[in-house]
Amino acid sequence: MIVDNMDLKEAIYRRQSIRKYNNVPLDSQTLDGLRAFIDNTRVLNPNIKWSYDIVGPENVRMIQRFKSPHYLLMFSQNRENYLQNIGFIFQQVDLYLQSNGIGSCWIGAGSPKGYENPNPEEDFVIMMIFGNPKGELYREITQFERKIICEISDRRDDRLMPARYAPSAANTQSWYFTHNEDGSYNVYRNKRRIRLNKKMEKWNQVDIGIALAHMYVANPETFEFSRDRPHEDLKNKVFEGSFTI
Repeated sequence: MIVDNMDLKEAIYRRQSIRKYNNVPLDSQTLDGLRAFIDNTRVLNPNIKWSYDIVGPENVRMIQRFKSPHYLLMFSQNRENYLQNIGFIFQQVDLYLQSNGIGSCWIGAGSPKGYENPNPEEDFVIMMIFGNPKGELYREITQFERKIICEISDRRDDRLMPARYAPSAANTQSWYFTHNEDGSYNVYRNKRRIRLNKKMEKWNQVDIGIALAHMYVANPETFEFSRDRPHEDLKNKVFEGSFTI
C-alpha cells in the first residue's frame, strides 16, 4: 500500500530524477493505485487520444544503462500540441510517484521492444522509469540547478517558481514566460542558436507540458490553458500557449 509522504505541490520542490533502483517490483495494489491516478489526471488538450502501459525491462530498448523494475510507456495521437499534452499529463504522474516515496525519471533515449501497442493510431512518445530507489529519493531546494527567475520570465514573479523547478531534457529549461495585462501568462519555447536535433526539439516540447503541469499542480483550482489567445511574437521563441493561475 502506498503511504503518502507529501502532497504533489510539496514534491515539486523536493523531487529529483532517480536513476538507480532496487530490482524488487512494486506490489499489485501500488500499481493499481498508480493506474487509477493516471486515468484521472488533468489533460492539457482533451481532443487528443493518448494511452500508456506499464511493462518490464524485457519490453524496452534503452541507450542509457539505467535499470528499473517498471517502465511507463506513453503513446499519443500525433496532433497539434500532443507532445506538450503528454508532458503535462505524466509530470503529474512523476509528482504522484515521488510524493508517495517511489523514484522516477523521464527517459527520452528509449523505445519499446517486442511490444505491440494495442492503439495503432497512437505513436510512442517517451517513457518513464520508476520503482523503489537506491539512495536518497528527495533533495533540498538548494541542490536544484536552475536558471534564475529573470532568465525565464519578462519580470520577476514568484508565482512562476513551480515552473522554474520543473525537470527538462538535459536540463535545457527551454520555457519562457511573459505577463499579460489581464493577469494571464504566455509561455514560449526557446529556439536554440545551434539547431537542435529532432529528438531534442521533441523533448523540449514535452518539457513545456512538464512546466505547465507544475503550474497546474500549484494552482489546481484556477489553472486554465489556451492556445488561441492573441500574443506577441518574440525573437528566437515559439509561442506555446497562454494560461491563468
